[in-house]
Amino acid sequence: MATIPVPTVRHDPATPSPGDSLVGRPQIAAPSDLRGRVSRLLLLRTIVVSVVLALSLWLQVAGEQPSSSAVWLQSMLLSVTYLSSIVFGILLRRGFAPRRVARPMQATDLVVTSLLVYVTGGAQSPYTFLYALSIVASGALSYRRGAVVVTIASLGAVTLIAVAAWTGALGLPMSAQARPGDQTGIALIRTLGVNYAALIGVGALSFLFGDQLQRGAETLATTRKAVADLYTLHQDIVRSLASGLITITPEGTVLAANNAAGDILRRPAHSMIGVPIDDVMPGLKTVFSAGGDARRADVLIRTPSGQDVTVGVTVSPLRDVRDQVIGLIVNFQDLTELRRLEQQTRLQDRLATVGHLAAGIAHEIRNPLASISGSIELLRQAPQATEDDRTLMAIVHREISRLDVLIGDLLDYANPRPMRPVDFDLGVLVEETVQVARGDQSFGDVEVTAEVDKPLPISADPAKLRQVVWNLVRNAADAALAGGKHVKVTARGITDGATISVTDDGPGITQPQLERIFDPFFTTKDKGTGLGLATCHAVIAEHAGRIEVQSELGKGTKMVVTVPRSR
Repeated sequence: MATIPVPTVRHDPATPSPGDSLVGRPQIAAPSDLRGRVSRLLLLRTIVVSVVLALSLWLQVAGEQPSSSAVWLQSMLLSVTYLSSIVFGILLRRGFAPRRVARPMQATDLVVTSLLVYVTGGAQSPYTFLYALSIVASGALSYRRGAVVVTIASLGAVTLIAVAAWTGALGLPMSAQARPGDQTGIALIRTLGVNYAALIGVGALSFLFGDQLQRGAETLATTRKAVADLYTLHQDIVRSLASGLITITPEGTVLAANNAAGDILRRPAHSMIGVPIDDVMPGLKTVFSAGGDARRADVLIRTPSGQDVTVGVTVSPLRDVRDQVIGLIVNFQDLTELRRLEQQTRLQDRLATVGHLAAGIAHEIRNPLASISGSIELLRQAPQATEDDRTLMAIVHREISRLDVLIGDLLDYANPRPMRPVDFDLGVLVEETVQVARGDQSFGDVEVTAEVDKPLPISADPAKLRQVVWNLVRNAADAALAGGKHVKVTARGITDGATISVTDDGPGITQPQLERIFDPFFTTKDKGTGLGLATCHAVIAEHAGRIEVQSELGKGTKMVVTVPRSR
């Protein structure tokens, strides 16, 4: 039988490919198609042969002198037909290749037909048309090659059976009405010529029929391969997208989601299928309308793990080939890190502007302030100064000293000394700073605990990092005095650096305050310059690290500092 090689579609063996259902082994048709045709021909074969043999038996029984041998032989043919159909059906169901079943089935049909033609009169048999059915069936199963092969085999079988019946060479029993030996040679040749013409005509038609089927199978196989390749390419493109892609129905149910969507939303992509989009991306319905105009917006989504993710979402209509809207396409990217960097950039720009301005003002103030301080000191030592005058001048001198400290802090923030990085153990530094805090009376009855990884080697400026840790612990203790009076400091090593977190159980910080917490001169304390956290932010930025704040009203605040292992 003719086979046409069809290249198998490339796909990942670990995952089912869409091509698996379209293109199988290299052959004309998918095995499931050929299997179905063989099954249908098995059924048709059983019905036709059963009707023919039953009619033949009835005619023999109804005759005046039935041949018991002929009846027995036809009964055997009926049994063989049914038995072969059962065997072929079982082989087909157990997974045998349809072609391995079709060839023996066609051969069996030729043998049974030949025996039936012989028993019923050879060339004069009314059942020679069964050869034509076999030819048509072979064209349907094996196309052009099958039609040619079975036509030639049928012509040969008709010739041999006709001659054998005419001469009685086989010696098999025949029906009483069948008398092929009474036929003259000329009549035999004429009968064979009619049979030849009929079989050759059916064979030609079967050849044309098989040719059309084969061309259709080739086109179908090519189309299937093209569709499989296109579908596989489509899946590869969607799977390789760095942005999340979700398609939804007009009612808002998720139809499909790629792997990037699952990564961004922190959940398996397959778990989103069939789920309302409001459960997958809460708040998205406020971005798009059912009308389908493309929209772009940032949406804050809380993942199943409780993490907030900022995504940039574009919603556009999903249209079919008739340009009808059949759903929506949601394309989105994770902008969490980008928005954080933008916020840090804006903060650093604001701090740099304020720092330059403050440094200039501080320099201008410090010089006249020193003159004022010296003059007040001379006036306080003058003999004519009264006690009240000295008291007032002492107050002025104390306030000048406080202003000088403030200006010193401002200059340290605006014009810090150059960083002097050295290799040291950050865990030891954090532990020593916590010990100093525990002995400081100004911390009151606040309990400061520490969990530190040691060793925690990094390369940085230890003096500046000690200042950062001290400021954070100091601020946490001030906040804890209004809460549960507990401060916890942890230092942990990470892949490329270390993290320091300072947690208090104070009243927490409001969102408006969080947005300004690193601004110079912004403070929530009754006494404070508002430069401590601004200086911490500048130091950490100088070390190429980052400082983040997590706070919830009524539950406290957590400051997290991340510094690289080396700068």
